[in-house]
Amino acid sequence: VSRDSNFGADSPYFQLDDEVRAGMLRDTLTEVTNPDDIWIFGYGSLMWNPGFKPFERQPATLRCYERKFHLWSTKGRGSQERPGLGLCLEPAKGSCRGIAYRLSPETRDNDLQYLWDREMTSGVYHPRWLNAELENGLGSRVLTWVVNDTHVSYAGPRPAREMARVMAGSKGKYGTCRDYLANTIAEMAKLGDRDPLFDEVLFLIDSEYAAV
Repeated sequence: VSRDSNFGADSPYFQLDDEVRAGMLRDTLTEVTNPDDIWIFGYGSLMWNPGFKPFERQPATLRCYERKFHLWSTKGRGSQERPGLGLCLEPAKGSCRGIAYRLSPETRDNDLQYLWDREMTSGVYHPRWLNAELENGLGSRVLTWVVNDTHVSYAGPRPAREMARVMAGSKGKYGTCRDYLANTIAEMAKLGDRDPLFDEVLFLIDSEYAAV
């Protein structure tokens, strides 16, 4: 797997076959015990832009997983010529604060298809059912997307300064990588969460790489 920060210039964007993705969705839904009680856990852009109208929304925590900018982004917030870095969820010792959405029974099928088209295009994520702690004190199984660290788009960890250099000038069809980082930090703050690495990267982008 390439770890070079120039990934994308000579690496094609990988996209899963539609039939493969459909089969993965069917397999994932075989684990649903109550179709009227499906929860989705968002830890990145789903926090501020879910793209669907949920039946219920609650802050939630996943234990033993952490939010990381460990993906190359060559579409959403980067390009083949200038890749950015995107978020993923990785097994780790810490935890991840995010937003849990309960799907509406009336729009469940359409919402699931929308989410699948949004998150499962390239295969960089594994769909996983995990146990989350909701803010109301209850627990719930949530569907979320955990990184596939064998994927060609997996970038892995890197120093803050290199992250800032990569993210400063990257832009894709959903906007700039810098704004993606800033929005993530802002949504984390609303949940009482922060990551010093994210703060450092944003500071470096704005103070040293703004003109890059």
